[in-house]
Amino acid sequence: MQFTPAGSSLISRISFNSGNIDFGNSRLVQVDNIALSIEYTLADLFVLGSIKPQYKARHSQKVTFSGKLKSYSPEIEMLAFGSSSIGTPNQVLTLDGQASLTNPVVTLFDSNNKEIQYQLTGAVFKSTKLTAKMEDYIEWDIELEALDISELYTA
Repeated sequence: MQFTPAGSSLISRISFNSGNIDFGNSRLVQVDNIALSIEYTLADLFVLGSIKPQYKARHSQKVTFSGKLKSYSPEIEMLAFGSSSIGTPNQVLTLDGQASLTNPVVTLFDSNNKEIQYQLTGAVFKSTKLTAKMEDYIEWDIELEALDISELYTA
């Protein structure tokens, strides 16, 4: 499936309250659970001659995205680790530095079929975590941090 540019309507959603993540030209992930956090560091602003803060100001922003997956995605693991060999089997190695992502887009649908898209700018993988349990699907947690975020939604 080809990447749908941010703001374009998707043909259909995957399932009720569903979502997916697009990296560049590929739709690589269908997510089970998503958390998106936009945090700011606050600073007190003072006026001359007063010890009481007069105003609160935001001076830095932190955008964090995390998701829980119930299926293995070798493409995501290659992005997170930074390398892959070609062949069978593939060998994925971690590299110094970081893999560069092409501004991933997270597309979500609510119960009323409202489409919401978040485009992360300058995103890099912060962590990946694999949890395997007996008699259950493997859960794979991913976390990204980004420089900025844009949101688009249908009315």
